[in-house]
Amino acid sequence: MVLHRNTGKVLRTAFLMAAFGCLGLALPTLLDLMGREFVLGPWLAYGFGGLIALLGFAQIYMTIRHPFRFEADDAGLIVRCENLKADIPWESLAAVTIERPHYADETSAPHLILWPAPGADLGTRAKYKRKGEEHAGYDVIPIDDLVESPSDVVAALQRVAGARFAARDLPTR
Repeated sequence: MVLHRNTGKVLRTAFLMAAFGCLGLALPTLLDLMGREFVLGPWLAYGFGGLIALLGFAQIYMTIRHPFRFEADDAGLIVRCENLKADIPWESLAAVTIERPHYADETSAPHLILWPAPGADLGTRAKYKRKGEEHAGYDVIPIDDLVESPSDVVAALQRVAGARFAARDLPTR
């Protein structure tokens, strides 16, 4: 099973942010060329435009810098994402879940979370924790950012992960 990130969706949003940021940076100059005055002061447009452009370009950089790869078979997982880069045998995983992060609202998409087995070293420190729990996991990707439909993801993970898989919050797409 191979999962694919919808990179086009992520990059479209980032390019749109960068374009609006650049427009915000240029707005006072454009208004001045038309003989109008930017009432709020150009510093406000420069500040917000620069911030939005910076965030857009940062997202583009992060998307290109951290290509997504998620493959699962009988031997284990191959994961390449922003938080984790590892080849993981099934023995090193306690669970694979699809759940809505505790910090997100009820309308947000559930995320694919990997829970390492106690004592397993996956190369980086796990940072995601459920509210009130000590055991940490890896937040891999929101389910909505995948090309595959949530039902296909659930079916494939049930097939390869077996009893290690649990869908705590089923996606609605």
